[in-house]
Amino acid sequence: EPDWARGIRCGASSRPQPPMSVPSATKGGELFVPYRAVGLVSAGLPVAVVQHGGETFVTASLGRTFQIYNCAKLRQVFVGPSLPAGITALGAHDDYTLVACGTAVVVYKRAELVATLEGEHTAPVRHLLAMGSSVVSVDATGLLVAWQLPSGEVAGRLHPGFAASALCHPATYLNKVLLGAPDGRMQLWNLRSSKRVHEFEHGWRAAVTAFEQSPALDVVGVGLADGRLLLHNLKFDTTLLELRHTHGDAVRCLAFRTDGQPWLVSGAASGALHVWHLERRARLSLEPCAHEGGVASCHFLRGRPELLTAGAADNSLRMWSSDLHSGELSALRGRAGHAAPPTLVRFHDDELHVGGGPGGQTHLLSAGGDRTLRRSSIWSAQQDCELSQGRETKRRSMHETSVRERRLPPVLALASSQRRERDWANVVTCHAGSPVAYSWDTTTKALAPHTLAARPAAPITAVAISACGNFAFLGSAIGAIDKYNLQSGKPRAAAAAEERHVEQQPEGAPGRPNARTPGGG
Repeated sequence: EPDWARGIRCGASSRPQPPMSVPSATKGGELFVPYRAVGLVSAGLPVAVVQHGGETFVTASLGRTFQIYNCAKLRQVFVGPSLPAGITALGAHDDYTLVACGTAVVVYKRAELVATLEGEHTAPVRHLLAMGSSVVSVDATGLLVAWQLPSGEVAGRLHPGFAASALCHPATYLNKVLLGAPDGRMQLWNLRSSKRVHEFEHGWRAAVTAFEQSPALDVVGVGLADGRLLLHNLKFDTTLLELRHTHGDAVRCLAFRTDGQPWLVSGAASGALHVWHLERRARLSLEPCAHEGGVASCHFLRGRPELLTAGAADNSLRMWSSDLHSGELSALRGRAGHAAPPTLVRFHDDELHVGGGPGGQTHLLSAGGDRTLRRSSIWSAQQDCELSQGRETKRRSMHETSVRERRLPPVLALASSQRRERDWANVVTCHAGSPVAYSWDTTTKALAPHTLAARPAAPITAVAISACGNFAFLGSAIGAIDKYNLQSGKPRAAAAAEERHVEQQPEGAPGRPNARTPGGG
């Protein structure tokens, strides 16, 4: 187990540190200062994976900081310190975490700053590659620098004549790095001598977007921007196999199974995952909506049929298990936040003082442009979850490939209560243009059985729950108010728009309207 994991488990405090630094409140006279970021999982950069004994750890970027998860349960084990600029690339080697920040590469051992590798690059660093006891960095101009770890000494520098779009270290190729170009060229370079060893004859005529070392020596997987993926033998400069994504969907990442099965998984720019059988030269299965906005990286755990993927734009990490016979991928576990900026955030009305804090300050309910409703814990990321809309998404057309379009419309308002949380629905939401409000159950983390309709039908614009937790109130665009029982989902009272604006008069006075009370109290 790495030192930083032991430090988190055995240190004085097991609570992860806030993923952003807290500036002095008096320095700039601010009234509010950052304290803690909730719901951030991955900023969309390719993740860095490292093996320590029987455990696998993944490092994900959060903008100006990073966090590390244990892949066994995707449990957060460490949050890094805040950096002065945004992270542009990540790497990992043994106990070291490598972070590209602007023109520098920062090396951490847990929270301890080991070295800052700077003075060579004049443009932002775009790629990092760990090679034994050294790390290779490539900037936006194409300059490649090899650094020794942990001393930070420069072991070599070269410029191939282009800004590399992909790179990898072929197994057993000592001091060699394979570079892919945006115009389809592929070259092998020696880092020690800074000389080109070989330029491969096959011009792919499309940008090289991904490399991955296969379990077979001398053979690497090559992903291209036009949707082709190739198995290429470096020793003989021959292409052994060519496969293709449908509709020219660009390849973003590749992963080989390492447990003896001849499978290759490719992640696409559309967010799809393709599973290929190399001996049959055919696709086994397709997961069309694995991630929204593309797959940033994918990685098979060593010797296991479990696949780790990171989204390029949906703020998520996911683990998948693969069926041995059909190749179908099924979701195993995941960590996710909102894939689009939150538009509505409320404290969940909290009667139980969880975590030692005052009531109402432990959980958040939030809705965003991604059309999801999420519950987040301020103290423990393991308690974060998305409330399921499975009942409604199954009713949408199966021809709709966009996961977002299958969800309920964006949330306009929500109300919640924990008074009767264990008995029935305790959250109510109204949605853009919808004459129906939806009830949710935070115990089952899903939609509740009952939907609440405005009468007469009109878009619902406001919702509320009574202090006792028994009733929900709906306000519609025409000014009417409806009262529903949350346990049965039946209407209990209603006030029409014209009735609400009558001046209050004594009970029984002439002309005083009475509220409609269908179904009794």
